[in-house]
Amino acid sequence: MVLLGLDGFPHRAIGPELTPRMWDLAMRGGRAPDGGITDLPSSTDPGFCSLLTGCTPATHGVLTTSWRFARLPDWAGAETPRVPTIFDACRAARVRTGAIVADDRGLLCTGSADLRWPPGGVIPPGTDLDAHGYPVNAAALPHLLAAIADPSLGFVFGHINEADTIGHDHGPESEAARDCYRATDQVVGVVLDALASRWAETVIVIVSDHDMQPRDASPPVDPMANGTDGGWDAYIPDGGSALIHLRPGVDPEQAGDALLRIDGVETWARSNHSVLIAGMKPGRIVAAPRYSIGGFHGAPITARTVALVGGGDPAVAKIAGAIAARRPHLADWAPTIAPLLGVDLGAVDGRNLLR
Repeated sequence: MVLLGLDGFPHRAIGPELTPRMWDLAMRGGRAPDGGITDLPSSTDPGFCSLLTGCTPATHGVLTTSWRFARLPDWAGAETPRVPTIFDACRAARVRTGAIVADDRGLLCTGSADLRWPPGGVIPPGTDLDAHGYPVNAAALPHLLAAIADPSLGFVFGHINEADTIGHDHGPESEAARDCYRATDQVVGVVLDALASRWAETVIVIVSDHDMQPRDASPPVDPMANGTDGGWDAYIPDGGSALIHLRPGVDPEQAGDALLRIDGVETWARSNHSVLIAGMKPGRIVAAPRYSIGGFHGAPITARTVALVGGGDPAVAKIAGAIAARRPHLADWAPTIAPLLGVDLGAVDGRNLLR
């Protein structure tokens, strides 16, 4: 069982010309025609925590990726999941696992994997890094191939990061981004070739954590400067979304209505009794201390994910049928993978696509 997470990779980039290996995998296996879906904020940490726990942010507690940039108040959720991960469940069932990640820094939930790279979440000296300080795809690939070749590992998770960095710095529709999408497809092709000798017993799932969008020329949206007392006293930006903290006793529905009156806000949802999540309109970004130069994510428009499945195991056809009929949520993948490994995840929010 192999699960690949392509950070910031757009669903729309999957096609016969730009990404022929992934397109071929999807044609022989399956794909979600409209992509999968994730929650708001559509950003890295909530998305990957949903993917690897089978729970939504309201349950696993990781509400934003902004933990990477500053210490946040308790109302902003948790830095790491409050629930077990698929690695914890595998360890309890004595199924050995590997996690090869190019963007860990302790914030993705792979601590219970038997084999981890970078070891202990510390990038080895001399590793080739991208512009954001993360290992480039070529640096992670040999470790991913070694994990796939290890017969003792029943589940391997690989995280490939460069598309996210390039999208932030150059924009997701730039020529640099397209070159990166093409190169990422070649990396996936190497992984598929490594699985060829065991294809009949393989299930490989390829997802992304979020999409990416370019900024428009409009000013950032500041929820504290909207001229309307909507009942909130603080917010935390996450690209095209924001966590909104309500004052005690404020009605969430009334606060949500007030949010929709702010220029640039498209939608809102409840996170818990005191926190709302506001999603911005396409191209609009929330006011923050720092901004991406090119593209960003977090908004409803970037909540679409890649969702592909392949391999020769009989389960592939069933999963392919399920994701063709209904868009899979990131939280659906762990409950689908776990039974194939003979592992019990316990209570989760996602659904088993095999059912």
